[in-house]
Amino acid sequence: MSTEQFGVTDHIEVAVADEVPDTADGNGADGGRSASTGTGVAEHRRGPIALATRRLLRNPLALVALGFLFAVIVVGVLAPLIAPYDPNEQLTGPPFLGPFSDGHLLGTDDLGRDIFSRILYGARLSILVSTATVAIALIIAVPIGLSAGYHGGRIEYGIMRVTDAMMSFPGLVLAISLVAVLGPSLKNTMIAIAVVLIPGFTRLVRGQALAIREESFIEASKSIGSPTKRIIFRRVFPNLLSPLVVQVSIALGIVLLAEASLSFLGLGARPPEISWGAMLRQASEVILVHPGQMYAPGLAIALTVLAFNTLGDGILDALTGGSGARGRRGRRRGLTFVERKMAPETSVAAPVDDAVSNLEPAPIERHESEAAPSPMTMVTLERNGEAARAAAELPPTDALLAVDGLTVQFSTARGWATVVDNVSFQIRKGETLGLVGESGSGKTVTSLSVMRLLPSPPSRITAGSVRFDGRDLLTLPIREMTKLRGSRIAMVFQDPMSSLNPALTIQHQIGQVVRWHDGGGKKHAATRANEVLEMVGIPKRRATSYPHELSGGQRQRAMIAMALVCRPSLLIADEPTTALDVTIQAQVLELMHELRKELEMAILFVTHDLGVVADICDRVAVMYAGQIVETAPVRELFHHPKHPYTEGLLRAMPQKAEPRSELYVIPGQVPQFHEFGTGCRLAPRCEYAQDRCRTTPIRLERVDPVHLARCIRWDELDLEAKI
Repeated sequence: MSTEQFGVTDHIEVAVADEVPDTADGNGADGGRSASTGTGVAEHRRGPIALATRRLLRNPLALVALGFLFAVIVVGVLAPLIAPYDPNEQLTGPPFLGPFSDGHLLGTDDLGRDIFSRILYGARLSILVSTATVAIALIIAVPIGLSAGYHGGRIEYGIMRVTDAMMSFPGLVLAISLVAVLGPSLKNTMIAIAVVLIPGFTRLVRGQALAIREESFIEASKSIGSPTKRIIFRRVFPNLLSPLVVQVSIALGIVLLAEASLSFLGLGARPPEISWGAMLRQASEVILVHPGQMYAPGLAIALTVLAFNTLGDGILDALTGGSGARGRRGRRRGLTFVERKMAPETSVAAPVDDAVSNLEPAPIERHESEAAPSPMTMVTLERNGEAARAAAELPPTDALLAVDGLTVQFSTARGWATVVDNVSFQIRKGETLGLVGESGSGKTVTSLSVMRLLPSPPSRITAGSVRFDGRDLLTLPIREMTKLRGSRIAMVFQDPMSSLNPALTIQHQIGQVVRWHDGGGKKHAATRANEVLEMVGIPKRRATSYPHELSGGQRQRAMIAMALVCRPSLLIADEPTTALDVTIQAQVLELMHELRKELEMAILFVTHDLGVVADICDRVAVMYAGQIVETAPVRELFHHPKHPYTEGLLRAMPQKAEPRSELYVIPGQVPQFHEFGTGCRLAPRCEYAQDRCRTTPIRLERVDPVHLARCIRWDELDLEAKI
């Protein structure tokens, strides 16, 4: 029977999350062993099924449910060996004996038959019926759903109309009607329940196939001439197994309950067949005299159905990387979990390093026509002998955003992986800080952590503080964070097409922000939306357009307008120009630069393009493998880099290449979290690396009053010569 027809939704969307192999603490519990070792490669290449299985085995409720179901199956199979009596043998004792009577654990029924023996034999039949019925439904529904979802057209239309018609009937009523037509028997009960299950499974498979057939790997498979049958069963079908497995686990419990219901009505198992539902029907005849006869079969049905549902929830959490109800509640709340082991004020265990604690004030490089801000002092702190963090200590009125020792972890199959490690930086009012690095360096995770927008699970913030205008954002409840988001702190995302609601006009979406934070009616919101759209260069006549009716540059401008409509103090821009062509990119950068001056707004600009940094930023922090490796004013960093990674990024800029020459590429890739060793994380890719670089924890050290670098050879290397 379709789970929707029995009061449970039959639409389950599950995506196996990309798993990041790691060690439990994220810092290489193997002592920095290279991933190239056999064990490391084996762990790194585990597939989603292995990862989901590991998560499932860490879920205590799911394990209890799995253990209970396994016990039910075992006792059902071994019933002839375990049962003390033949289940149909009468007068094994006086009728209506109570539980724990001599020789009868659960007593006897009205004919003196041993209830415990009948429960054991009933388990065999009930589990067999559930399994066989679901299998019959799957054998029919999966091919039909795959065909409808992949081919579409008239085939899909015809199949869906039939399934819609079947699902218009209440599931139990339809099953009773079918059994009444076919005749009461266990076989006909199985057929009837399977018929009711088929539409739900068909719709699920068809819905998943519709989405999967649009994926790029399906187009790639077609391009190499793969036969349609192979694409369906080798490309589409494996990718819809996750929701199907969850649905099957829930359906098993529903079938058991449905069979018990039909048997209770006399339409299912017939004597001498024994099922829990048939036992309930027989006990109902004497319920007024001996109500205890209902307890054993009723409890067996209830516990088994509960176990199937609990296992289904556990499988769902395992496939999605969730953590049960708490994880789903966290996602609904929209607030990253904060689980700091110590208060941010006392998070530094070691004293300040004398070599970098007495930094002199220095002005921050500004664009022309801008007033120079007050000086800034940088300090470097060491904690527990691990990688140091650099924090910009500014007067409380001068530091708009102060990120101090931020550490973020992701939950993986082998424990918690540290993806952002002890990151610190500060931004003043009206200043633009560039956060640069290759993909996978932790830039986006850092920016989302400031807004506490990372989903929990799988993420959590385990250390540090994020102070905005003197308030630690990591201590604020969801209500307070909601007030800040969009009004005082705003964010522009990389892909505006996926960030804008396709069902609402641009004016309506921007107007919603105005009404939420500034109040006023629809007219005021529309007027304010039109004003800010004109400010970013979108004419009023396009305000009522939908996102798909705008060009890529216009959508990005609309996203910027939405972020700026409440005149925020801080704008976080996460690679806002990556998907734009060069001309539109220059226009957007110029727009952000002008708006910063007009609104006196600070910007955290996340990018992997140092050319963009040179255009818009005052200071830059270079990030690699979850750590800040160098920070300096833009001009200082471009002319005098002190970290080999920064040198590599500068050499890789297309503007640096000679005509017809080969563009420089940093060898290797950003390491995964399980590959982090105790020394420099760049060492495997660094041409200047020595043995001490690979074994010695590297601190972020002062190069000059405004320049910090995480390299023990910064004073030996002449990196400027290669730029």
